[in-house]
Amino acid sequence: MSNKTAKERLIELYGNECFIDKLHLRKDKDRKYTSKKQMERMKQLTFHHIKEKRNGGQATVENEALLSEENHIWFNKQSTEVQAKMNIIFQEYKKCNVEYVENLPTTLQVKIIEFNIREKEKEYNRAKEKENLRKRIKEELENEI
Repeated sequence: MSNKTAKERLIELYGNECFIDKLHLRKDKDRKYTSKKQMERMKQLTFHHIKEKRNGGQATVENEALLSEENHIWFNKQSTEVQAKMNIIFQEYKKCNVEYVENLPTTLQVKIIEFNIREKEKEYNRAKEKENLRKRIKEELENEI
């Protein structure tokens, strides 16, 4: 399988998003760009081999992760121990099963309840009005059950 094909398959399975961003593995957010084009290039997804190609890593879904260009550069600057830990996290993430459902069965019903608050009246007491509102909401909910 080519890098491009494997990358397209990963996008299909896990979405068009960088694994480092998705898993919140990078804490620093002070990324500045000189232009919109540079930002687009740095956000472009790249193919990351978990087991490096030079060490026999293949271009397969199992051996890859999606990283933005900037996060791939950042990843390669990390120590080998940190890289190994992140690669394990990538593999664990890919083991998670995500199932998309169009129509979720639910018994939840939403009912709109309108309450008028008499704020303009002379003897308006906000705390008292708030307590009365809580009581009315509680009564409405109890009536529903």
